[in-house]
Amino acid sequence: MSKVDAIVYTSKAGHSKEYAEIISKETGVEVYELSDAKKNLRKSNSVLFIGWIMGSGIKGYKTAMKSFVVSGVVAVGLAPMGSTDAEIMNKNNIPKSQKFFYLQGGFEWDKVSGADKTIMKVVKNKFNKDFGEKEDKTDDEKEVLELVNNGGSRVSADKAAGVIEWINS
Repeated sequence: MSKVDAIVYTSKAGHSKEYAEIISKETGVEVYELSDAKKNLRKSNSVLFIGWIMGSGIKGYKTAMKSFVVSGVVAVGLAPMGSTDAEIMNKNNIPKSQKFFYLQGGFEWDKVSGADKTIMKVVKNKFNKDFGEKEDKTDDEKEVLELVNNGGSRVSADKAAGVIEWINS
């Protein structure tokens, strides 16, 4: 018996969707995009919600909280694993009763437009200013610079292992 009835996600560049599919495959739990979940699931269903991060906010999380019993939350972001957990949990008012996971997704310049693209250009410039000239960059700083400058995905089944283990336990 699984801890959740379904996996529900929102995704912009596809990284949250990829994680949802990986986790579904490894757990046998059905996966739904948030709008489809609202049509197909009941308010009493327990879900793992997976959403992408913008400015520390988890997209779709508030809607999922109003629509289902959210037992676990996966925030998918640009930064390497776990580097901003407390900030994200605080900003999104995630209760201690919900299991929280942060997974590094990636960044795709070709999937960003409008105001989001303007914001990400500012973020890119800030990261390049803060870390670009730094002689002794950490591996995390190198990775963020690589993603904001060149794009790419860091989605992997290995990174989702903790979520899979939690659902299956």
